[in-house]
Amino acid sequence: MNNPAKSKFDTSLWNMSATVTSNYHAAAAMQPWWAKPMNSQPARLELARQIIARCGIARIVETGTFLGTTTEFFAQYNIPVTTVEIHPEFANRSRERLKKWPNVNLRNTDSTQVMQDLAREPIDRSVPTLFYLDAHWQERLPLGEEAELAIGNFSKAVLMVDDFEVPDDPGYGFDDYGSGKRLCIDYLLAAKLPAVFVYFPSTPSDREGGARRGCAVVTASPELAAILDGITLLRRWKQG
Repeated sequence: MNNPAKSKFDTSLWNMSATVTSNYHAAAAMQPWWAKPMNSQPARLELARQIIARCGIARIVETGTFLGTTTEFFAQYNIPVTTVEIHPEFANRSRERLKKWPNVNLRNTDSTQVMQDLAREPIDRSVPTLFYLDAHWQERLPLGEEAELAIGNFSKAVLMVDDFEVPDDPGYGFDDYGSGKRLCIDYLLAAKLPAVFVYFPSTPSDREGGARRGCAVVTASPELAAILDGITLLRRWKQG
């Protein structure tokens, strides 16, 4: 595989106001990064908002509930949210936090099992569905299987992968569990996927807050890719 094309960031693409970010940073400074949704990253949160609104997301599937902070953010959109946490203690703590949200279905099991279940359950898999994939801190790395199941069974799937390497911005952190388990473009494209459109944040890491973890956004739908192309907080990756 060729290396990703190198390109400099255009900071004019970063469209969050100084007021929003300064207020967020002030609040986040009082708490650990994991106490807020999406690693306390304001640009990531705004990116998720825009994807949900502009792609017309009608269902959300989250893998890796942890303490339910990101789940609660998703729940406020009043659309069905399925969230998966394999660790019983975290699942129980999150269940208490999320009990006020009737649109949230929390499952304490393996993420790939839930993805397989969703492929058989009587739900509409043709609607735009956001998969927030964050279940990759155990010994087994399910991301490749999750991506295959999501894109293979949901015709309008949009994947948002946390802890993913941003090829030309080393300031973003990512997970690397050794040979074949580095969350990077090579790992993703090694999965059994159709042709996909891959995007990375246009926000430079030094303009992001919180934990500054990288992410990738992926879809196989040309229709949704056309929408993602219009989101200035994203830039499309091109194999070069």
